[in-house]
Amino acid sequence: MIKLKTIGGLLGALAGVVGVVALGAAQASASSAPVVIQYQKTCNEFGHCHGTANGVTIDMQIMSFRATGDAAQLTLTETVTTGRISFTAALSGTSSPDGFIVLNGRVTDGSFAGAQVHQRSNYMSGPPNASLWSGELQLVPATA
Repeated sequence: MIKLKTIGGLLGALAGVVGVVALGAAQASASSAPVVIQYQKTCNEFGHCHGTANGVTIDMQIMSFRATGDAAQLTLTETVTTGRISFTAALSGTSSPDGFIVLNGRVTDGSFAGAQVHQRSNYMSGPPNASLWSGELQLVPATA
C-alpha cells in the first residue's frame, strides 16, 4: 500500500504505471472472448513505462495528469505488441492513494480497433522515478 501525498510523488508513481514488463498474454482468437495480459512494468519520472517479456511489449505514456487531492485523474496512450497482435489504445482513469490505478478506454489503431480495454495496475515497490507495478490488461474485442 502506498500513500501519495504530493503531485510530484503521485506523478512519479503514475509514471510507474505506464511502462510494462509482460508476464504473459493470451493469444488472440476470432471469438469475442477477452484477451488477458498479465504484466509487471517499470515507470520513470517522465510518465513513461516500458517492458518486454514472453514476446509481449507494452509501452505507455501519460498524456495528461490532474491531481484531485490524494488521488489523480489521468489519460494515457498504450501500445501493445505480441506476435500477431499489435494495437494502440487511448485510456483514462483514476489513481488511488491506496496504490492502484484503474483505466478504461478503446483501441484506436491496429488489431482489435474499437475494442474496449480495461486495466488495473498495483504499485509494488520502488521510488517514484523507477517504480514497479503489476497488473492485468483485459481487451474485449468489438462485435460485428
